[in-house]
Amino acid sequence: MHLIIYISDYTGADKEIGRDLIKIHKSSSKNNPGLDITGVLFYHNRNFLQALEGEQGHLEELMATLEKDPRHTQITRLVDTKVARRGFPDWQMDVFNLDADAVLNRKDLAIYEEMFSTQCTMDAPVFINMLKSLYENIELYKITME
Repeated sequence: MHLIIYISDYTGADKEIGRDLIKIHKSSSKNNPGLDITGVLFYHNRNFLQALEGEQGHLEELMATLEKDPRHTQITRLVDTKVARRGFPDWQMDVFNLDADAVLNRKDLAIYEEMFSTQCTMDAPVFINMLKSLYENIELYKITME
């Protein structure tokens, strides 16, 4: 079992993100089960963060496809490693739109943590705490290409 977590920059118009996320969800729900790929996709402030898990060869094929997808650019792998078991065994690809206009507070984040804790068999609290840290310190983690 293999895990890839990456970030990328959305290239579309802000008004199109809802439509694009629906298309991504439909496509991944159709294609990922046949490849035995599971995971989750977050969108926030024109950035994607996606966790993918499955057989390494299938993930590399998917990453090659994703790298050609014009909806995003600057794909950067944060995690690319073997794992003992799936963290999202029942999620072909859930999508969360945490757009810049969304008001997220600690109560909201606790709800996300609870959802992950009940759905994930990997160390979900560590993953959720990482996402909380990213959200709470978003300016520190911005990637700029100069």
